[in-house]
Amino acid sequence: MGHNSLRQQLAQGAQERLERLRSELSRRRFDGIWVTAVPHIRYLTGFSGSAAQMLVVPEAVHFLTDDRYEEQVRQELFPLPGLTVHVTREPLLCVSTQGLLTGVRRLAFQPSVAYATVWEARRRWRPCQLVPLSGVVEELFVAKFPAEVELLRRAAQIASQVYEAVLPEVREGMSERELAAEISYRARCLGSEGDAFEIIVASGERGALPHGRASNRRLRRNELVTVDFGCVVGGYVSDMTRTFVLGRASAEQRRVYQVVLEAQERAIEALHVGMRAQDADAVARRRIAEAGYGEFFRHSLGHGIGRSVHEPPALSPRAPRRLRLPAGAVVTVEPGIYLPGRFGVRIEDDVHLTPEGARVLTTAPRELLSV
Repeated sequence: MGHNSLRQQLAQGAQERLERLRSELSRRRFDGIWVTAVPHIRYLTGFSGSAAQMLVVPEAVHFLTDDRYEEQVRQELFPLPGLTVHVTREPLLCVSTQGLLTGVRRLAFQPSVAYATVWEARRRWRPCQLVPLSGVVEELFVAKFPAEVELLRRAAQIASQVYEAVLPEVREGMSERELAAEISYRARCLGSEGDAFEIIVASGERGALPHGRASNRRLRRNELVTVDFGCVVGGYVSDMTRTFVLGRASAEQRRVYQVVLEAQERAIEALHVGMRAQDADAVARRRIAEAGYGEFFRHSLGHGIGRSVHEPPALSPRAPRRLRLPAGAVVTVEPGIYLPGRFGVRIEDDVHLTPEGARVLTTAPRELLSV
């Protein structure tokens, strides 16, 4: 798909989601919603700046940002029906003085907004009633449109290329931070817009830290090294983890690695549209428990990705039983085993759920590589 075609499809998707949002709000007897979460605003409008709010009411979409983003708004905003842009340094005041909530009696808001801001809005926007509402906006983005999947695929492909390109540069004595910098540099050279999140490099005993940020620790011979990173394309992210060995792996390291790999393969093979999220987690967790490492799998199997690196749905043992995976969802599958004070192994891939089955977007080798 070309850039213009992708943008048109993203704009059409945003319009569909706004219509679904209005329908759900009406069903819950709300007259509109005040959206403040920046990633959600980008999904719905295309705006990639860091300061914006929007009001979605029955016949209009009011987009509020300050004059730092005036030109950016002109370039990025989708041509949505009923869209009006308000450039202001005082968005709450603008809403009240411009009468943007005329006829709106019951307005939903996202609970992530600061309490002080809600208090001020309630004072200024009387007699409109503000009511917190969770989950409704987030659920709009679980199923991805084809254009979104294409951007996620491109981000996953760059991450896969980075992994294969960086392995020949790994050497004994290199620090974890040096390796993280090499990953970040190569990702940008291959077209990534930035790091999807702070890169994880965890070697040796630090591999037992599921979120071990890169440190000054030096890589040593015959140790496992886990790298967890993501790339960004068109505002959409990838999230991939690989574990490799610098030198030769011990028999135990190889065994643990094989258990994690089998757990991941079984989970990916089992994934299907309509599957309960907690059942997906159970497939991988069962294999790890069978091997005697159940207590060392310390996190959920995976999570959704999109414009943010952690989105619904959560493939978790704590997920509600009613939560089923829809067609179009893009999730990570990342089982791991973490042996305190010794080493850890995690393997993570990005997977698109289609009616025909699970499609893996990341293509870097999954076998244990020695460098």
